[in-house]
Amino acid sequence: MSVGRPGLGGVLGSPGRCLTLGLIACGYALLYLWLGGDIAGGGSGWQASFPAWSRLLEPRGPLQFEPVGLLMAGPLVWTFSPLNTLLSLLMGMLLGLNLLVGWRLWRLPRRCSLRGSSLGLLAVLPGLLAGGACCAPLLVIWLGVPVAGAVAGLAPLLVPVALLLLLAGLWLGLRQLAQAE
Repeated sequence: MSVGRPGLGGVLGSPGRCLTLGLIACGYALLYLWLGGDIAGGGSGWQASFPAWSRLLEPRGPLQFEPVGLLMAGPLVWTFSPLNTLLSLLMGMLLGLNLLVGWRLWRLPRRCSLRGSSLGLLAVLPGLLAGGACCAPLLVIWLGVPVAGAVAGLAPLLVPVALLLLLAGLWLGLRQLAQAE
C-alpha cells in the first residue's frame, strides 16, 4: 500500500476505490429509497413523467420530500423525489467513505505490538453503526415486526443523527489515518 496523499485524496487514490465508493453509495441509496417507499414493485411497461416540480420542497415528513415525478421501468415504480434521492446518495457516500477509511486503517502496516491499526477501526465505528440507523427502522416496519409502531416514531429522528454520526466517524477515521501515516 502506498503511503502518500493524506486525507480523502489518499483514501480515494485509485479508480477501484472510487468505483467501490460509487457502488456502496448507489446500493445504500437504492435500499434507502426502497425501504422508504420511493421505489416499489407493481409497475408494467416503461414511463417517465415529471408533472409536479412545484412540489420539490414540499415535505411529507422530517427530511422526506414529496415526489415530483414517476419513473416506471418494467416491474419497478420510482416516485422520484430529487431531494430524497440526494439525501440517500449523500448518506451512502458517507457510509462508503467510512468503510474505505476503515479498510485503509485496517490495512496499514502495524508499527507496534498493540495492533494500532485494529484500534484505528474504532474511529469509524460510529459511522458504520449510523449507516444502518436509517434503514433498520424502515426494515422493521417493512417486515411488519410487532415493535414497528414504536420504531416508526424514531425513524425521522435517526436520519439527522445518522448524518452527524457518519460525519463524526469520517472525521475521526481521517484523523486516525493522518496520525498513522
